[in-house]
Amino acid sequence: MPAQTAAAPVLRRRDAAASRRAILDAAEQLFAQRGYDRASLGEIGRRAGVSAALPTYFFGGKEQLYAAVLERLLAERERRLEPLAAAAAERFERTGELRPALELLIDGYIDFLCERTALVRLMGREALDHGRHLAPGPRHSVAVAEGLARFVRSLSPAPGPSVDPEQLLITTVALCFFPIEHNDTMLAAMGLDATSERFATARKRHVVDVLERVLRGGEAGRA
Repeated sequence: MPAQTAAAPVLRRRDAAASRRAILDAAEQLFAQRGYDRASLGEIGRRAGVSAALPTYFFGGKEQLYAAVLERLLAERERRLEPLAAAAAERFERTGELRPALELLIDGYIDFLCERTALVRLMGREALDHGRHLAPGPRHSVAVAEGLARFVRSLSPAPGPSVDPEQLLITTVALCFFPIEHNDTMLAAMGLDATSERFATARKRHVVDVLERVLRGGEAGRA
């Protein structure tokens, strides 16, 4: 009997954690598909397979749930990209070989965006909505920004002002985000799928080509 009593709270905690994850997963899908205003807590609950009241019970309301969805996506992005960006920068610092280091960073970044297209869609919706629901703080990947800044600092000879780490970050994000954000508009009309393995492979090589030219051009400018 005591064993059953002790097991019950553990089981309930596990059920609660599973329900919370299911709600976040369903909310992520619906917010990305329909936007904040057109996604309802009731529908999120139904899609998650829980009662309509449970999203409010766990998160307090739609605004708090939306914030939790974004927080989870952004945290996952940093968990995935921080070790990759650090490894890429360390490789360049150690070997001086730019292209393999860039490939490590960009391949990981595009892979993450293709897997988590909801982040791209939600940030696109927030751009149209003037960032109304975004919390204060960094909205870009701090890991990618620091990795790129380390690339710039490791160039020899040191680059001129044409290689600005902030501009380099904006260019990198634009090159990686745009095809996924416009997969249903521009790319669909071109017969392309940004999340396909074939397109992603070609895109990775193109982005690396562009960044390599920018960084090597910066070196040549001071040579």
